[in-house]
Amino acid sequence: MASFLTGNQTKRRTRSSISSTESTSSPDTKKVKSFDVYPEETTQEDDEILIASNMPANELSEKMDEVLRKLSKLDTIEDTVNKIQNSLHNLEERTTKLEKVQDSTNDTISDLKSAMTFCSSDVSDLKKALEEATASKEVLTVKVQDLESKVEGLKTKDLYLEAYSRRENIKFLNIEEEEGEDVEEVLRSFLNAQLNYRDYNHVEIQRIHRNPSKKDPRRNNPRPILARFLRAKDCEEIMALGRNLKGSKYQMFVDLPNELVQRRRVQMNAFRTAKANRIPAAFSKAEPDKLYIRGQLWPIGKELII
Repeated sequence: MASFLTGNQTKRRTRSSISSTESTSSPDTKKVKSFDVYPEETTQEDDEILIASNMPANELSEKMDEVLRKLSKLDTIEDTVNKIQNSLHNLEERTTKLEKVQDSTNDTISDLKSAMTFCSSDVSDLKKALEEATASKEVLTVKVQDLESKVEGLKTKDLYLEAYSRRENIKFLNIEEEEGEDVEEVLRSFLNAQLNYRDYNHVEIQRIHRNPSKKDPRRNNPRPILARFLRAKDCEEIMALGRNLKGSKYQMFVDLPNELVQRRRVQMNAFRTAKANRIPAAFSKAEPDKLYIRGQLWPIGKELII
């Protein structure tokens, strides 16, 4: 821009010299030449340059400095515009990428919605299946309970049969034990001395032994004697003499399966209370775990209050 102004200034000076030379010519020639030199070519820019050329040097220098400052600002503005254009370009690229990401996200959301619809259908089917399974479970639970009740009944019947098969057995406790003893002779002596059983020497015994078969050296108590008599009637007579053992260390029991013994044990308080108060009470022979008091079946575990 500065070189452009310098060139125009030189052009004006040249025109001024020509004008001075022509001023020595005749007035008519001057008029013609002045008309020919500036035929509609004068512009606002030329006028400004002409005015500037007529300025003093210091004012012209200030003007030139001001023009240069403005040109410097124009360069700064141009750099700023370029930066803005670059930023806009980057923004357009990012916007394009975001649009692509949005399109991809929309596709993913659409797929998720489809999957959720499919899952909702599966959940509905699972709920229905669960309801059916729950109903089936309730039916099966009832059936299982019924079967368990039947199994328990069969088990009890089996215990009763086992007890019936042991009805000729009696277990004797705390009878003194000696090494190399004849267990049958020891029992017959006990029947005579402790029970006063009149037929002690002739009662028929099928089998007899100490239980367990070998004595535990860590225990000092004599092993129980388990005797199986030939006739159940003999067993009833011997058991009826149990009152003679009252207050002694000796005991005798009908040989029952252990589970029936446990069932009877929870009813012994009621049985003893009834006996102590001379109330008719007895366990059933056919169903040994059932206690009858005054001829009525007594509930298991219920106490007898007098």
